[in-house]
Amino acid sequence: MMKSLLTYAALSAITYSSPASAESVQYCPIENVCYQVAVPQASASTNGGNIYLQLRAPTSYSWVAFGTGDMMAESNIFILYTDGANNVTISARQGTGHSMPQYNSIVQLELLEGSGVFNDGATMIANVRCGNCGVWPGGTMSLSSDSADWIAAWKEGDAIDSDDLNAAIRYHDAHDQWQFDLTQGTVADDTNPFLTATQFDNNNRGVGKGSFADPKTLILGHGIVMAIVMVILYPVGSSLMPLLGKWVLHASWQFLAFLLMWAGFGLGIVATQRIQLDFNSNHTILGTAVVCLMGLQPVLGWFHHRNFVKHQSRTIVSHIHIWYGRALMILGIINGGLGLMLACASQTYIIVYSVLSGVSFIIYTGTVVFADFVQELYLKELKAYKPTPIKDSDSVGQVQTFSAPKAPKSPEETDLASSLKEYESMAVEVEGNEGATASSTPAVIEDWLVEEEEEEAGAHH
Repeated sequence: MMKSLLTYAALSAITYSSPASAESVQYCPIENVCYQVAVPQASASTNGGNIYLQLRAPTSYSWVAFGTGDMMAESNIFILYTDGANNVTISARQGTGHSMPQYNSIVQLELLEGSGVFNDGATMIANVRCGNCGVWPGGTMSLSSDSADWIAAWKEGDAIDSDDLNAAIRYHDAHDQWQFDLTQGTVADDTNPFLTATQFDNNNRGVGKGSFADPKTLILGHGIVMAIVMVILYPVGSSLMPLLGKWVLHASWQFLAFLLMWAGFGLGIVATQRIQLDFNSNHTILGTAVVCLMGLQPVLGWFHHRNFVKHQSRTIVSHIHIWYGRALMILGIINGGLGLMLACASQTYIIVYSVLSGVSFIIYTGTVVFADFVQELYLKELKAYKPTPIKDSDSVGQVQTFSAPKAPKSPEETDLASSLKEYESMAVEVEGNEGATASSTPAVIEDWLVEEEEEEAGAHH
């Protein structure tokens, strides 16, 4: 009871729980999530003994963690979450890589005054004394170091509300790492330094700044893009060819989906680097394999189109292209579910994704089965069709017999004799004697070929 009264008196004049003294070092990787360290002079001089830690965050976070070391694997981690009774739980755990860290009973942690849930349930704080945090199974840390390595991680969401030191926690949203100058965080007394009533701030007082890594937007973008590509774009594009028969439309649609797939994959790569996930999960391994294998589809599609144009029917390359793509689409949809599990997505996201995937699968399957059935039936009937042989007698009664017409007589040939006779009886007309009859005296025809006699020379004189 006395302990509660002291705590209340220390906190009643401020908005939040009490912060560290000016001698502690502090780092806030994101707004309102802050970590502080104070090292008593006695511990710093002997490089052993107690150190004091403070973790504070809004209760909108499911948990926040603070640890010694430069990476999660084999680090000494302290996890803060609410216990469901208006207080908090601080759990010491051993980092194991990308699996949930397990409770480590070797670490000597004690929750101190000033810990609990404050500000009308909006803020959770843990003031902690650690008796052996300078040494842990994964490494050591000098308590007088000017560049001690520290890490942190956090997860937004529903409160854990458990006093179980080994309670299950969901995968973190983001993490950060930095260094503290512990020589600047030395305090005189080996007592709780976090009861001084000073307003909180978000100032970073570490050595340098961390990455401020918060890849939630990257992860969300990666998930949305890949879900659209695998659940909607690829199935719809695959259905266009058997339904419409327009290979240009099919190729253009699938190429757009192909580009978006690589964009989503790039977002995923950046996000995994930010959270140091690498390729240590089923989601990242299967996703990488699906994306890389999908790179063969444009090539197979080109060979399929070329062979179909040549043979006017599907060949072995066609069936490989079709079923290879369908298998990768199914694996991509399954991998989306693995991604939601890895991100510890809420039930709402899981249900929406499952429903969309189921509807897309049913529609695509029905469309493809119907289109393939119709196309195969058409090709089968086309190949089986044999035209009736043509016989010479088939034209009897359908076509009239052709008879060449008689050649007509030329009018010139008909009147040729009479025309010659008439020509012979025609009177010859001579120029200058027009109108003369045949019985008239013949006209004298001047001989133009006779040369004129030359006149005597004397006639000119």
